[in-house]
This record gives sequence, structure tokens and C-alpha cells, in this order.
Amino acid sequence: MLLTLFFSFLLIFLGIILITYILSVIGLWGMFQKTDRHGWHALIPIYNTYILCIITGVSPWWLALSIISGLVAGLVPILSILASVISIYFGVLLAVSIARSFGKEDIYAIGIYFLPFIFYMIIGLGDSKYLGARPMDDIVFHHFSSENMYCSSCGAKVDLQAKYCPKCGKEL
Repeated sequence: MLLTLFFSFLLIFLGIILITYILSVIGLWGMFQKTDRHGWHALIPIYNTYILCIITGVSPWWLALSIISGLVAGLVPILSILASVISIYFGVLLAVSIARSFGKEDIYAIGIYFLPFIFYMIIGLGDSKYLGARPMDDIVFHHFSSENMYCSSCGAKVDLQAKYCPKCGKEL
């Protein structure tokens, strides 16, 4: 009886995970196609987050740092608080940058952060347009990134040594 209850709970739990994964893939597929990328990139779990970093202008180093900090926290439990802070910051940074890159207000990032499988579908299947990379200001990798830098206000690509955006004049 107890074993049957356990396996029933496990089956329901795995079903919910599978449904949220499928809905996320559908939304990401549409989002990637709006950025002229291949939709199948949405099928590969870590790679799809890397692609989100690239299309939103977020430094991909955050993805690497999140993965590494999670692995280290598993080995050294005291570092789990630091790993959690890194993951939360990266999640907020990416969610706000996704919202801005698809023409949504910053408040929309709350939905992307907590219910990505729903909000990815709204962006991917809805009438949202990709406006280019519009990243949130990154307090860590802002000045140290070897990637392209983008203005957080207008999304224009700017030179790494620039102090002001050439398009809108915002201080970088």
C-alpha cells in the first residue's frame, strides 16, 4: 500500500516535470525562431540557457558560474548559500533581460522568473517582437566581459571601452 502510494506520487511528479519541460520547449522554440535561431536549440537543457544569454546580452559566464557554484555547494555544503545567491542573481538578470529584449516591462520578469514555462509560451507564441539584446545592468561582469557589451537602455552594441552609448548617450 505504501509502495503503491509512493510510486503514484512519483509518477505524478514526473508527469508535472515532463509537462513543464514540454511547455518550456514550445515557448523557447518560438522565442528562438523570433531571433532567427534554430528552434531545436530549445531542446537541449543547458545549451538553451546559453542561447538565452547570447540573445539577451547577458554574459554567458553567469551560466558557467551557476553550474560550478552548484557543483561546489554539493561538495562543500557551507557554500550552498553563496551558490543560491549566484543562481538567484543570474535568474533575475536573465529574466529581466529576456523581458526587455522582447519588448516587455521589467515587471514581466517576475512571471518569467517564477513561471517560465507559461511566460516563454506567451512570448514565443504571442505577438512579441525581438528588439535585440537589452540586458539588465550587470554589477559583476559589466566591465570584465570579453563578450560584446550592450546598452541596457536602448540595446545598442557598444565598444567595451566606451563610457557612453553612441546611440542614446546613457552612461555605461
